[in-house]
Amino acid sequence: MISKVLIIEDDAALRASVVQSLELDDLEPISTGNFTQARRPIRSNFKGVILSDIKMPDYDGFDVLRFVQSRDPDLPVILLTGYSDVPTAMKAMKEGAYDYLEKPCDPDRLVETLRRALDHRNLVLQNRSYREEIDARQKETGSGTFEEQMENHERQIIEYALILEDGKVNMAAKRLGIPRNTMYDRMTRLRVVAKAFRGVNDDGG
Repeated sequence: MISKVLIIEDDAALRASVVQSLELDDLEPISTGNFTQARRPIRSNFKGVILSDIKMPDYDGFDVLRFVQSRDPDLPVILLTGYSDVPTAMKAMKEGAYDYLEKPCDPDRLVETLRRALDHRNLVLQNRSYREEIDARQKETGSGTFEEQMENHERQIIEYALILEDGKVNMAAKRLGIPRNTMYDRMTRLRVVAKAFRGVNDDGG
């Protein structure tokens, strides 16, 4: 289970307090005083989450958020804000922040929020690992990537419905229980041509 928390906070006293709270709850704080110090660990495979102040002298929380999203949109960023900064923090959440906390932070709420973000991050990394394993295994067997297999499966379902409905897209969509527009979109993406299935199911065909 991952437990790293990259802290970006220019207030040394508050940073030390946060570090102590996390260590008491068996989390692994990585303490930095500014964004420049924090940049190096922020990668797509970072096994943890980001806790950043919004207002800092050089780069602010929005800079942190944009940088993290450019590296990995699924890497949670929790922002720290003063009482008067709630509208700013809400704006940041609309831009992709995982959550925000008001300073001074209640230690219990801080840890609960970080653990929730860490659980999310753990699931993301596990899913990526599983997907990579599946893709690698399928490439070895020559059966294509996971996405390719899913597309082939979807194509077979659509083609079978078209065969049963004599190439009539509206009826095939109804048979599959999907909107007609969705059916057309899927057929376009999968390069399925309806007229190729007309007459295929005739008894004398």
